[in-house]
Amino acid sequence: MKQRLKKATQDFINFYLRWLKKNDLEILAEYKVDYYLADINHYVFENKAFTPEQMRADLLADRGQDIRHVISVINPDYYSNGNLAAGSWDQWYEDKFKKISVRD
Repeated sequence: MKQRLKKATQDFINFYLRWLKKNDLEILAEYKVDYYLADINHYVFENKAFTPEQMRADLLADRGQDIRHVISVINPDYYSNGNLAAGSWDQWYEDKFKKISVRD
C-alpha cells in the first residue's frame, strides 16, 4: 500500500475510533456510507477486547478497503503527502459541524 494512502487510512481510523467511542458521528450520516460504517462498527464491537493498538492495526488490515471507500465518498481535500488539508479529521469534523450549526 502506498505510504500516503496508508497514512490517510490510519488517520481516519484514529479519528473514527475516538468519535465512535463518544457516539458522536452524525456528520458522517450526510454521506452514503452507511453500509460500510455498519461493517466497520460491527468489526469494532465484535473485537472490543482488542487493545487500541491491535484494533487500529486490525482495522487497517481487515477493513482497510471499507475505510478507504468511506474516505473516497467523503472526498476531503488532501495534500500530496497524505495530510488532510483541514489539518486533521477532528478539525474537518468540527468545521462540518459548525456549518450545520449555522444553518439551523
